[in-house]
Amino acid sequence: MPRSLLSLARGQAGLVSKEQCEAVGVGASRRRNLVARGGWRRVTRGVFDTGETPTDLHPYDVDRLRSAWTALLANPLAIAVGPCALVLHGVQGLPRRITPEATFAGGVARKSRDGIVFRQYVAGMATVEVGGRDVVVVGQALIQTLPTLTRDQAVTCLDSALHQALIRTDHLAEIRRRLGSRRGGRHAIPWLALADGRAESPPESHARLCCHDAGIAPDDLQRDFFDERGRFLGRADLAWYLGGDRWLIVEIDSQEFHGAERQVRRDANRQNGLAGAGQNIILRFFPGQVTGGHLVGEVAQVLLRADWTPGRELPPTRRTAVTPSAGAGS
Repeated sequence: MPRSLLSLARGQAGLVSKEQCEAVGVGASRRRNLVARGGWRRVTRGVFDTGETPTDLHPYDVDRLRSAWTALLANPLAIAVGPCALVLHGVQGLPRRITPEATFAGGVARKSRDGIVFRQYVAGMATVEVGGRDVVVVGQALIQTLPTLTRDQAVTCLDSALHQALIRTDHLAEIRRRLGSRRGGRHAIPWLALADGRAESPPESHARLCCHDAGIAPDDLQRDFFDERGRFLGRADLAWYLGGDRWLIVEIDSQEFHGAERQVRRDANRQNGLAGAGQNIILRFFPGQVTGGHLVGEVAQVLLRADWTPGRELPPTRRTAVTPSAGAGS
């Protein structure tokens, strides 16, 4: 099997198209033999699963990419839209399973097949090239997708797009305007106000939303902490100011969510500098503890004991000191 084809497959969640195979000399008879022997699997007409999936991605990410590429490879003229477009742009926070969907230029209609939905968008769409294929721009993909999501999923996607600078905060006004005229879009409009690009992962977004719903929204996000000498100690995912030099610092361990080793190392380096704070309180949570309500309960108890009140004026970041000593953790 040509290495170039296998390398291409790994970038497409293990999938290749008939056209891509023929371009490197893997003809119809060879494809039939590969499927018959069980080495390949036919996904839909003209699309094959080689089993060459990327190894540096979480299985959930691979599943989403597979849906996106299934829709694109099913027709050489297909344009990725909706959640599939967001996946290809790298936006995080979508449901684990998404429907393969695409559209065609000029509003051309195509019959859906094998679980692939071909949308018919009459209005013109702005596209960019991703992986050699046309994908609608992030803003339009969000407008197409947000009405189909839950509030938490929608806010998490917005957080991710803002954090990666795929959209800017001033783009939210245009998204709001266009959601108002889209079927089912009005109920998603209030969610835009909850978006915050400082969140670095979906678990952090979920944690912030859980605290917001409980009336204990954090005072700051991604706050840098320094010791008395001004040396950088670390960055807190969520922080509550308890007065004086005291803080409640919450770290979300995203290892469970991020499969990539580089993300795990990055999280560890960030957290090590904050470990063991003096009169500050550090709590760590895994994503499952966020959605299960464990985080809100523990944070609320700490805030109650510390007589926390929202809206305190926060001290300047560079002057925030953390004196190392024994601290609390979870």
